[in-house]
Amino acid sequence: MVKHTSVSAPMTKDLLMKYTFVALCIIAVLSYLSYGFDSIIISAIAVLVAIACDYLLSLIMGEKGPLNTMSAAVFGLIVAMSYSLGLPEMSTETIPTLAGGYEQYLYPALISAVGLIVFKKLQGLAGRKYVNPAAIAKLLILGLLFMPAISSLLPGDHALSIDLQNPRIEVNGFTYYPMDTSIFSPALIQCYGSPSLDPANPYTFGSAENPLPDVLYTMVVQKYHGWVGGFSSIIVMAVGLALFAVCRVYIKWRITLTYLVTTAVFSGVMGVIFGGDIILRVVFHLFTGSSIFLAFFMATDPATTPLTRSGHIIFGAGLAILTILIQTSTGFLGGSILALVIMNLTCPLLDRVGVPKVRKERRSCGRLPKAKKFSEVRTTECIRCGECLYVCSGRIPTVSIKEAVEKGDWARVKKLGAEYCQQCGTCSFVCPARIDLKGIMLYAKEKILKQ
Repeated sequence: MVKHTSVSAPMTKDLLMKYTFVALCIIAVLSYLSYGFDSIIISAIAVLVAIACDYLLSLIMGEKGPLNTMSAAVFGLIVAMSYSLGLPEMSTETIPTLAGGYEQYLYPALISAVGLIVFKKLQGLAGRKYVNPAAIAKLLILGLLFMPAISSLLPGDHALSIDLQNPRIEVNGFTYYPMDTSIFSPALIQCYGSPSLDPANPYTFGSAENPLPDVLYTMVVQKYHGWVGGFSSIIVMAVGLALFAVCRVYIKWRITLTYLVTTAVFSGVMGVIFGGDIILRVVFHLFTGSSIFLAFFMATDPATTPLTRSGHIIFGAGLAILTILIQTSTGFLGGSILALVIMNLTCPLLDRVGVPKVRKERRSCGRLPKAKKFSEVRTTECIRCGECLYVCSGRIPTVSIKEAVEKGDWARVKKLGAEYCQQCGTCSFVCPARIDLKGIMLYAKEKILKQ
């Protein structure tokens, strides 16, 4: 007979990683439709490099950096999916990271190695991850080394066609505003559309008089230029929503929802301010290469995002506003990845916003969710999903108390209400990292009561 040593909620960190890996694999495989085998090869390279680095570090770091193959594999796919491929037909410049050859395989491998070693493993020694490892590694590798070549996700000859401040431009005696429908629509279609399109007449579903069907198809259904993970916004959304449904409360979906709503509203406001076709501007900001993939798979990274639900909303709104401001003011159309790193750094403050108010009176702990038996339990580091904050009948911020205990901040432990814990164990039950939160709360409670 198998002796069951633990009865806990069915979700674990390993399961979360497996579900996420499967979701990302679906996107990676389907990206073949736009980028051919290049995107498949890049995905395989990034994953293998991440797994190899994780294995080597586990040998060197021991218990401080345990082997976590599935997490490394997910990280590698995130790196691959946030890498840009394809050259628009109308380009007259060569961008090293997009030009083909060995560079398009070397840079993702380098980003994967640096990101995993420095910003995933070593950053974790600080007690928490402050910035998204894939985002900061990409910014550093491509930004510091190759900034002259990638100051925009579009080649230089698109600057006259997509200027989000819509200035009046004169070329060869012809005056136009880049964000006007007649200029903005073909620019988007030719930039992100199939290289086989006729630049003189790129419309398939609409026309020069009614270009919106072609713009929507290009931006929502299939792109041939930009992030590998952004090749089809509709596929990314479908896969992302399926992942959210499977993982439910362990995914920070409020960030995604707030980001998308704020992006739509704020881009409309910017359209009113700067002029041009407001509908096309909203479509552009919502579905440009990085936006949808980042919203579903990077902005929801539990380790580098806020714990509280109020923090999720502020984080998502701030991410959207910063993204649009960066894109509009600097012309850096990949502004969302820079905005993500900036918002990551606000999380220590956002963690304190919206912390549930402790109920000091005695109360019923209620029924636990449906349990699952495990023959053995593997404990991992906290993934900061925040679920323990909202299952406690006394609204005691368990994970915040855990962090304060680890820092020896007993004044904060008392302020957070550790002494009101009734030791029901619900927090330990739902924890996907299988941390003994009940034991930590008992220790904290006894320590406070003895003071």
